[in-house]
Amino acid sequence: MSKTVRLILIPMLAFFAASCRLGTQKKAQEAVSPKRETVNSEPAVPGLKAEPETQIDPNIQWSPDQRQAQSGYHYLLGEMLLQRGNVQDASTMLSSAYALDASPFLGTRAIIAKAEADSLEEASKEAERLVLLYPRDMDAKVIYAQLLVRKGQFSEAIVQLESVIKSQPKEELPYVMLIELSARAGNRKKARECALKLTKVRPQSPIGWSMMARLNLLDGDKKGMLASANRAYKLQPSPDNAILFALALELNGKAKEALGVYEVAYKSADSSEKLTGKLVDLYRQVGDLEEALRVLSDLQRSSGVAPSVGMEIQKVAILWELKRDGEALVILERLSKGDQRPELVATLLGYAYERAKRMDDAIKAYSKVTKEFPLYKEVGVRRCLILKEQGKLNEADALIKDYLNQPDPGWEFFVLAAEVASTAGRSEDAIEYARAGSVRYPEQTRFLFLVAAYQEKAEKFRDAMSTIRALLKLEPDNSTALNFLGFLMVEQGEDLSEAKKLIERALEIRPEDGAYLDSLGWCYFKAGDIAKAEELLLRAIKRSPDEGVIMEHLGELALKRGEATAAVSWFEKAIEQKLEPRDRKRIEVRLEEARRKK
Repeated sequence: MSKTVRLILIPMLAFFAASCRLGTQKKAQEAVSPKRETVNSEPAVPGLKAEPETQIDPNIQWSPDQRQAQSGYHYLLGEMLLQRGNVQDASTMLSSAYALDASPFLGTRAIIAKAEADSLEEASKEAERLVLLYPRDMDAKVIYAQLLVRKGQFSEAIVQLESVIKSQPKEELPYVMLIELSARAGNRKKARECALKLTKVRPQSPIGWSMMARLNLLDGDKKGMLASANRAYKLQPSPDNAILFALALELNGKAKEALGVYEVAYKSADSSEKLTGKLVDLYRQVGDLEEALRVLSDLQRSSGVAPSVGMEIQKVAILWELKRDGEALVILERLSKGDQRPELVATLLGYAYERAKRMDDAIKAYSKVTKEFPLYKEVGVRRCLILKEQGKLNEADALIKDYLNQPDPGWEFFVLAAEVASTAGRSEDAIEYARAGSVRYPEQTRFLFLVAAYQEKAEKFRDAMSTIRALLKLEPDNSTALNFLGFLMVEQGEDLSEAKKLIERALEIRPEDGAYLDSLGWCYFKAGDIAKAEELLLRAIKRSPDEGVIMEHLGELALKRGEATAAVSWFEKAIEQKLEPRDRKRIEVRLEEARRKK
């Protein structure tokens, strides 16, 4: 599936997920307690193994009220699983909900889950049936159109969207999809007509006016683009619309005004990647990127003057997206020799050097950015990360301290300070920097986890467990913290029953996380259940095939069984992976011991 199609489909699915949840609050409140009508047992969460059970046939013994109540339970459980990323089981539960209560809403939810579970063909067939059953339901037709787009059947998708527009002419979403599909098919005339109709029926629609501006851009209608972009920006002064309006001003010879609007966009972007992503999106939504380059080049030639910095940055962003980094770097190096927008150019040039793996040049470019530039902090983070990766810890430390002495340095620099200190072997400093960050930015609860992590690294295990429990009081569903505490308890020989419950709670939130499966497997190993430990550890290594600690645990399991050759093999694989120094040292010792037992 192409990037353009993904841009069309994914936001639309998210839109309907949100709107559908709002529309079902009443149904959710009517759902009964989650008790399954079975002979043997209470329900188990899908995805976890359970004993076989005999289910009563709902078609025979359930009343309509029972069916609707059970449908509500299946729906709620399916939505929970969908949010946790367990799309396969979510699809099963939502399909069951629809089978029990055949409403168009439940039908669309089941179809969305099937599509996310990669059952595209089946989802498409069900969507087609749903449209036939409920010909007036807009959601069903839009979902069907989205699935047709994923299958590449654009003309059939357009038919569905036109049908929706005909029956519900003031709904915004079908217009947006139809505009994008028509533009993608090269029919910009139809796309313009559709955008014009949208702005007439919904004159306060920012997306309608912004899409009209983009179409005007591709058609070379600079005045039309300026009028539409201005309207979109006034209705919604977002970074995307700011960039669009600034470009329109620049194309119409109003460069001074454009710089002021560009500044709004730059202040709203917190990284080079996001800034360039926004620029690229201007073009990707209504045509391919090669065509966008051609349009920019044509406009520059027709103006008869040298291209401005703003226009050149548009080209750089598109070239990056097309993986033509060399051409982008040439443009930025040329721009860096001028005096227009020097700090913005230096920021983008540094990022370009990073992409080219020229880290020393990146540092030089970034160093030209001053404190007055909106992206100064982001540039500082990039510089610190490069210095750390280069092993220049003293330089990184000095730079970080310079930022920390500022009135509002940003929480990122406390994280960097702790990380650099830890890398340099200064565990106490790492703990103190993390604590200082927690005090300065209490809303950033990640600092509590960092404090615990550095305490554990300094072998202050009791302190680490105490800190992570404090975090769990604030965020009881923090799966990373649950797993970390559970694993620490296993390693320190604490209550294995409590440790197991903590790790299982983490797995309920992220059912197939390799690290969590490893922790649970190690817990079973410590408890003496070798068979269960092996099952979980093998699942873990399948999910995280490059994780050396999981390989270590499989080696320990093999030794427990007296299989020294297998243990040696696992330990040898483990030390080939990226490991913490202390983990590597421990595994190397165990490897030598295992070799002596062969």
